[in-house]
Amino acid sequence: MANAEVIARERLDVGEWELKQQERDWDYRERYIQGDQDLPYAPEGVNAEYRQLQDMSIANWMEIAVKAPTQRLQVDGIKTGRQDTADETVWNEIWQPNRLDSRQAIPFQEMYTHGRGVMSVSANPKNKKTPKIRPESGRRVWLGADAEDPFTHTWAVKIFNVKERRGTSLILPASVQYSSTTRVAFVYDENEWFKYEATGGTSAWKLSSAGKHGLNALPFVGFDYNLNSDGKPRSAIQTLIPQQDALNTIRFNTLLAMQFSAYRQRVFTGYDPVVRDSSGNPIIRMGADGQPLLDSNGLPLPMLNSPGRLGVDRALVFPGAETKVFDLPESNLDNYIKVLSEFLTDFFAIGQIPPQYMLSRMANLSGDALAGAESTLQALVKDLKRSAGESLEQVMRLANRARGESHEDAGSEIIWADTEPRSFAQIVDAIGKLIASGMARKDAWLMLPGATPPAVKQWVDNSDSERQMQDMMINDLEQKLLPS
Repeated sequence: MANAEVIARERLDVGEWELKQQERDWDYRERYIQGDQDLPYAPEGVNAEYRQLQDMSIANWMEIAVKAPTQRLQVDGIKTGRQDTADETVWNEIWQPNRLDSRQAIPFQEMYTHGRGVMSVSANPKNKKTPKIRPESGRRVWLGADAEDPFTHTWAVKIFNVKERRGTSLILPASVQYSSTTRVAFVYDENEWFKYEATGGTSAWKLSSAGKHGLNALPFVGFDYNLNSDGKPRSAIQTLIPQQDALNTIRFNTLLAMQFSAYRQRVFTGYDPVVRDSSGNPIIRMGADGQPLLDSNGLPLPMLNSPGRLGVDRALVFPGAETKVFDLPESNLDNYIKVLSEFLTDFFAIGQIPPQYMLSRMANLSGDALAGAESTLQALVKDLKRSAGESLEQVMRLANRARGESHEDAGSEIIWADTEPRSFAQIVDAIGKLIASGMARKDAWLMLPGATPPAVKQWVDNSDSERQMQDMMINDLEQKLLPS
């Protein structure tokens, strides 16, 4: 045990260091996904109007880049190696109680955004049949790889903060309390867990408890994407951040052009509005008391000629031989829009996002044309399904261990929802042909949009019941029609 504690303490140091190293990039990507992005460049000392245009220029395309592929990852069922159809028991006792219909999106999005999503599995002492499956934050959990096999994780470190409130002996209002933060760390291996705490603002870890988790396997599963030969995952959206900055800069320049040069500007030169006497001296404005009117600096205010008002039925006449009037043409905003459109097209192409996400690019397309436009996204989705599917299968194996099953289900398989764009009529026609060719109705109906194992079972039961009723009615009718 002492040796295991030493190893756990060393792993804690390594995990803490690794989490610290990735923290800056992790937060940077997360900030961009949430729309908190760097403002376009503007010179120092610009006024509030410029700063408002900077804020308005942010358009969060990064969120679309992440959600477009990950929203297509929807689990419809889990097929175990012991049967050919979806396992309803696993679905009803493991998947649904853990609310994984909605929570499955969390590791998928972190896998795509940061290269790795994480899920944990643990036994449920309140209900042994339903183990706990939880998405974990990749910012707080580090998975340590085997030195000889970088694709296999053998230990994990999870670090988080716990805020505690405590009373004080000082005489203060009842609502005022001091608070303290305790840093908590768990170190896991394939058999044991160790809990460490650091209190009082210090970085010194102290072992507080330890025990066995009983899974005989690491209770964390990594959802890794873009793995290299060293087993290190890479973010799929890191290269899109400069593209997002470029789009924001173009929008900022467009807003500047719209604000200051989108309209024709009339320019006056050589015009002196001051009224002067025959000697060329300004004529001073006088008040009701006969005294000169003064400006804020105490200087006399001269009388001014009105430049006139513009209108189609008016002529502008200015005193002075040097007065000139001319126009500055407006900026051509079409050029800005064209550049923005081209950069946006490049952004979507790099992110493998189909053009229908830009609604102006798609109109009156057939189902076949829409499917062709989606081909690159579907290739990306299939790649993500391969990575996420293997991880989910491992999660289910750990869940079976946590519920006490001794059978190691190496043949389990995830049943993914069909999210390719097809009309409902096309889907029904294809399913009807499959059933006519001999495919079981239960398997074929799982291909319907939104089909789940419980729903398909209900459909099959209803269909069988209705068929039995029809057979009974036909038999009764035949008996009545037979001659006596």
